[in-house]
Amino acid sequence: MIRRQAFALSAFLLAAVSATAAESPRRIVSANLCADRLTLALAEPGRVVAVSPMAADPTVSTVAATAANLAVTRAQVEDIVAFHPDLVVLGAFNAPATGQMLESLNIRVHRVGTAESLVAVQTEIRALAAILGESDRGEAMIAAMLARLAQLPRFDHRVAAAVYQAGGWSAGRDTLADELFNRIGLVNITAAEGRRGFTTLPLETLVAAAPDLIVIESMGEEKPSLAGALLHHPALTLRGTQMVTVPMRLWACPDAALVEAAALIAASVP
Repeated sequence: MIRRQAFALSAFLLAAVSATAAESPRRIVSANLCADRLTLALAEPGRVVAVSPMAADPTVSTVAATAANLAVTRAQVEDIVAFHPDLVVLGAFNAPATGQMLESLNIRVHRVGTAESLVAVQTEIRALAAILGESDRGEAMIAAMLARLAQLPRFDHRVAAAVYQAGGWSAGRDTLADELFNRIGLVNITAAEGRRGFTTLPLETLVAAAPDLIVIESMGEEKPSLAGALLHHPALTLRGTQMVTVPMRLWACPDAALVEAAALIAASVP
């Protein structure tokens, strides 16, 4: 009799857990900027109970207005658990131990990856949309993103371009910036130099390549700094090179904001 009751109780608990797992999450905590952006773009704000501190900063966030009304989590396990979440969305740069500890507490965790290519962006959108029970919304986001990219001009004449960040950082092959350059017909100087990923590009190398367009990726370094001073070096404009500033927030995360970055660049091609 006791064994039968124990079995029945176990079956009941298993069914309850399965039912909860099958339901769309209603108390979502996002603890990373890119997670914030994608989560708030796909889920109704009423389902999100907390976001990272950067979510409400318009300098880096595309969802600042929505995030301003939400609670903030510091991404520490005890802080996250206090919100009683049924889903925690982390990013590529959250401490691995955070997700592991949350999972050990039977809290569902999803990790948003990085925006390394258009395929990767679509994969990340679909993955989170499915977990949120918002697959249709995710597909609509992807369709709109691709449609807008298809409307951008593709330049037939040779346009040599490069991304340049504070400290001399640039984007080579296997980066989203390189893929966007290729889609609109630009020659990526950093990739042509055989450099991959995010890498440093010496000022002398950049100037010698005679760029037609330099994309200054702004990370909010408007205040004077040694790293930011390089972006204002007179050698960059000696040959009449066109300059355009693209806020880093537009292509730092795997979401549809990347279209705005591509449009800014396309509109600045000489």
